This record gives sequence, C-alpha cells and structure tokens, in this order.
Amino acid sequence: MVTGIKQVKAIIEETPALMEILRLIQACHLPQGALAAGSIRNTVWQVLSHQPVELISDVDVVFFDPQRPVEADLQIYTALRRQAPQYQWQVKNEVYMAHYNFANAPEFTSVSDAIGHFVEVPTCIGAYLDEQQQVQLIAPHGVADLLALRCRPFPFTSKMSNILQSFGNVWLLNSGYSAGRNYNSPKSNETKNDPVADATRVVCR
Repeated sequence: MVTGIKQVKAIIEETPALMEILRLIQACHLPQGALAAGSIRNTVWQVLSHQPVELISDVDVVFFDPQRPVEADLQIYTALRRQAPQYQWQVKNEVYMAHYNFANAPEFTSVSDAIGHFVEVPTCIGAYLDEQQQVQLIAPHGVADLLALRCRPFPFTSKMSNILQSFGNVWLLNSGYSAGRNYNSPKSNETKNDPVADATRVVCR
C-alpha cells in the first residue's frame, strides 16, 4: 500500500525539474536547506489532476541559519539564478521570517516550524535530499489536504483565526476558490465549468 508520504515523494522523484532544484539547493550547503511551498504543491496537484507539469510559481528555497545575516539571502539567490536562470528563485532564511505575516508571532525555531506556519495547509510542505540522495519530506501537518487538492487557511492560534478568516475571504474572492472546497473531482457539479479548478492554477502562495 502506497502511503501519502510515499506518493508525494514519488511525484517529486518523477519530476526532473524538482529533482534538479533539490540538487542545486543541496549544493548550497544551507543549514536545513529545503524546497518549500507552491512549487511542490502545484506539481502534486498538476499530476493528480492529469495536467501538464510546469513550475508556475516561485521556487521557494528556505533554510535556517541564525549566524547568517539577512543580506546573505541575496547572495544565495544570485548564485542560484546564475546556475539556473529558468527558475523564479526566492530565498529566505526563516530565522527572519516569523513576523512576515503577523507582527506578534513567535520566532521560528527551525525550517519545519516555519513551513508549519505557512498560511495555507497544503502549502505547508517541503523537500530536500539527504546524504544518500533520497528525497525527504517536511510535512508538519501531513499531506492529506495536499493529496485531496484541498486548499484551506491554517489558523495559527485562536487569536489569529479571525484575522486569517478575513485574509482567506479576500484571497478566495480574488482567486476564484471557495473555503474548504475540494478540487479533486473536476466532473462534479462543484467544479464543472470552473476554469480555476480545471486548470488547477494555484494561487495560494
């Protein structure tokens, strides 16, 4: 029986662009360096919905290094851009990203902690290559939402849930998605004639 984790790993392993990106990240020797967020989520959703696989979002490189200044992100970005200019690189040291969405949020303690605080549940996903060149996942909330093609905001705390709901309503209005809606059945009445669902053009992050 193929588990959800194994299924996501297999999709990554069978996607040459993602494997190339993982190798480039590994070569940077970044502490806890990983690929995260939309490029993984989008690829999984494209495969599951039988769409052509293409990287339609930023390639988010994350790492966790308290000893490195925030300005170093640009240096890493420049090096990756030079090696593979075909990708839309974004590089973030998650040490400095805890307050990106909420000013009073607690500091992140690791890359896994940071990924677990991304705003949408299926976006809370990361991957890296271990020393044996095997794909490993970072999935703080599991992969059930990711494999169900379900996009929903993740409430960090009860205090923040109302803020997230307001954010989610604006985002969903602009994107064409509905909260809690499942996009796994393109033939259902819910997704019929829905270009967003049919194309799985994901705009979560």
